[in-house]
Amino acid sequence: MRRFAQLFRIIALTLAAGGALAQAPAALQLVFVIDGLRPDSITEANTPTLYRLRREGVAFENTHSVFPTVTRVNSTSLATGMYPARHGIMGNSIYVPAVDPKRAFTNDDFQPLLKLEEATGGRMVTVTGIAEILAQSGRSMVAVSSGSTGSAILLAPKAPRGTGTVINGDFFPGTQVAWPKAVSDTVLQRFGAAPKKGGATTAYSSSVDWSMQVLRDYVLPELKPAVVFTWMTEPDHIQHGLGAGAPESVEAIRNDDRQLGLVLQKLEALGLRDKTNIIVVSDHGFAQTVFNVNVSRALIDAGLISAAGSDEVVIASSGQAVALHVKNSDPARINSVVEFLQRQPWCGVVFTKAKKGGAAHEGTAAGTFALEYAHLGGHERSPDIVFTFPWSSAPNRHGTRGTEHAQVSGDGKTGTYEGTGASHGGIGPWTVRNTMLAWGPGFKRGTVIRTPTSNVDVTPTLLHLLGLTSATSAMDGRVMLEALAAGPDEEQVATEIRSWRVRNGAYSAILQTSETGGKRYIDKAWRELP
Repeated sequence: MRRFAQLFRIIALTLAAGGALAQAPAALQLVFVIDGLRPDSITEANTPTLYRLRREGVAFENTHSVFPTVTRVNSTSLATGMYPARHGIMGNSIYVPAVDPKRAFTNDDFQPLLKLEEATGGRMVTVTGIAEILAQSGRSMVAVSSGSTGSAILLAPKAPRGTGTVINGDFFPGTQVAWPKAVSDTVLQRFGAAPKKGGATTAYSSSVDWSMQVLRDYVLPELKPAVVFTWMTEPDHIQHGLGAGAPESVEAIRNDDRQLGLVLQKLEALGLRDKTNIIVVSDHGFAQTVFNVNVSRALIDAGLISAAGSDEVVIASSGQAVALHVKNSDPARINSVVEFLQRQPWCGVVFTKAKKGGAAHEGTAAGTFALEYAHLGGHERSPDIVFTFPWSSAPNRHGTRGTEHAQVSGDGKTGTYEGTGASHGGIGPWTVRNTMLAWGPGFKRGTVIRTPTSNVDVTPTLLHLLGLTSATSAMDGRVMLEALAAGPDEEQVATEIRSWRVRNGAYSAILQTSETGGKRYIDKAWRELP
């Protein structure tokens, strides 16, 4: 009788706790960022692991890359839950006078970012990220990356100063591949130097394989972090060269899927398979390049700047989106540049500083949207102008939909592009729409989520799953409650889709947004043809 009484007492306590034993928090939160993976690349034939996880877990059908839809912007947003207007990484190249007063710098290399950290007194990223938040609660985050060293360091920007762990074989190849140094020494001793990246279509996948082995055989069983971000650099590299849907791009995605399957096997061996929440995202989509634009040459020819590299207008390119920093933010020059852009057939949508006393979506210059409305304004690093290029839903040579114009520099000529390359950064649906799925004990099973979500929502959701909900209150992103096991019915979450129009004479443009829970997501924007 005493044994039965004890059993009933345990059951009663469990019920009183709301089923706490059945809903115990996962031991591990594991995020896979598959660089440039379009959601239509996931198929049962080519990606059986991803296909199964999406079918068994949560499939997000209305998810968004952060604009500009480039790697380093989204790396920072994924790790902070903030938009560029808060975290300060405005594009794949950024202009910070403290680093270089005359030109923007490309942030794919981590060393200019460390220079930025030093020049700004520790403000490479101007908000607190998940690595620091976890450290404050006595837990740890590890980033394992085969991507660029810039995107890696932005996942854990304080790692060189002792907060968080970041592993990337290209920091100082063969010498230091991680912070802290003890982790680097162990990785090099046990796994050797990472394979050298190069032009071969398999070179970047070899780098993926190396980093995933480090994850499986060292990070998971020995470091035992609370959160892992794993960055898989393909298919980004191959799609840039050969386009989405190319046979080589498909093979790189198959390799990612195989590597993900090996991680699942390792979790099983470690007894963590049913104790791990998995989120798979991509930083952005992809669109075929069909037209090149040399913006610097166009501004020179129009008499708006005197020479290439002039600080009169500093150009910071993100491929399909371009930021312009006008010297002294001179209003007359800003208006002149905007009016010139709006007359060009290769210009898409233009953003400037919010118009005082105007509607929230309106920029100061006529016919522009507000930078603030696109989560790009109000920061000390905010540009004066951001503009995009035209896009379409036409297919490429492989039958994969989505085309766009892109910026070229140097001696590149403005005109039709006949090559195989593709890019991202723009505001068309084929680059904005990214991949997101979730699987594990913290998430619903076999569920499709149609409410808008974004990369900026990943960190708030992770912190909520870890019981650190108070840390999410000031974030731009939201907890994706409708995806959680105990969350509301996903079909009962209100969403509002709105379209906004701006005009300046014959020029007209539309910006479409989705809103839910007080959060605004940029769906797409385009210039209206006359």
